[in-house]
Amino acid sequence: MSKIELVIESRYENIDLVGTCLESLSSQLFDEQQCHQIKVCVYEAVTNCIKHGYSGSLGQKVYISYEMNAERIILDISDAGASMDPQLLKDTSTDFQIDLDNPKEGGMGLKIIKSFMDDIQYQIKDGMNHLTLVKYAKPLSNSQ
Repeated sequence: MSKIELVIESRYENIDLVGTCLESLSSQLFDEQQCHQIKVCVYEAVTNCIKHGYSGSLGQKVYISYEMNAERIILDISDAGASMDPQLLKDTSTDFQIDLDNPKEGGMGLKIIKSFMDDIQYQIKDGMNHLTLVKYAKPLSNSQ
């Protein structure tokens, strides 16, 4: 399993570059819809690093590592910012109920990630927050 590592500065405009790169790399194993889902999950995770981990401050680093084999893709998004509450991952709900009379910004990123990825883990290791996302390849159907 080969590993690719990307490092970006904590600027929102850098997120599209990472998402596009991983969408392209994952196309070797996943169909177009799954590649787009992977891109969205990476976008949400990196946005959370910048917005919550670094409180939007510039000049910080976000690390993205990518490993893929014939069965799965493993993404590790890490930062040295504020830690995430691990309890947020215990909510297994992927229900997207929105109060249209009183909508609030945010809070959907982890739900989106949970709905698209097969496994999600969070840990703090060597002073770094690591969000690890796994998506398993599904055999592509030959019948249309």
